[in-house]
Amino acid sequence: MVKAFLIDIEGTVAPISFVKDVLFPYSKERMERFVRENRNKPEVQKVIEQVMEIEGRQMSPEEVVETLKRWIDEDRKIAPLKDIQGYIWKEGFESGQIKAPLYEDAYRKMKEWKKKGYRLFIYSSGSVQAQKLFFSHTEKGNILDFFEGHFDTKIGGKKETQSYKKISESIGIPTEEIVFLSDNPDEIKAAAEAGMKVYRLVRPGDAEYIENFQYPQIKSFDEVKI
Repeated sequence: MVKAFLIDIEGTVAPISFVKDVLFPYSKERMERFVRENRNKPEVQKVIEQVMEIEGRQMSPEEVVETLKRWIDEDRKIAPLKDIQGYIWKEGFESGQIKAPLYEDAYRKMKEWKKKGYRLFIYSSGSVQAQKLFFSHTEKGNILDFFEGHFDTKIGGKKETQSYKKISESIGIPTEEIVFLSDNPDEIKAAAEAGMKVYRLVRPGDAEYIENFQYPQIKSFDEVKI
């Protein structure tokens, strides 16, 4: 019996283009100013230290900024980058400059599942902080209360089976009672191998149908069978 949904963001509840075409450029354009104005704050100092640790050398603030901007271009799934992007996006969301788009079917079904008593969780490569910002500033308003919990790559990589087992243990629901929704085939495979019921989202412009894929592929949340 299904008790919970574990849900990806990009390509699943929102267009991938929002992250690539809106959020990434927004953080890149403001990276230099943000680091310059906030580099004495403990959370930003921590990011700077982590960047130098990863690069294995002492760096000037300018070099740190250039490294972070390069990581954006490379789409690196790396904690210090995700953290500082989250701080920058916070400014944008809270000022009203950014509003997160949602696929209509995803919004409608998540609202319905929540109302019916299913437990909803988010698992995204974006930081938990960024996830909460996203869902509290959507085009549909603040829907943060739809979700009982959030997970990012700090619990493990999204393509690793063990990550899904850890999430299952964390929320106290067996993997076979959790439905995982994502557009990424490797994530779907990892979650399925952990024992979860899975659906791969194939939305126009976000993902393409894979012939002979061994797991269900759907175009909208309306096709999810509980």
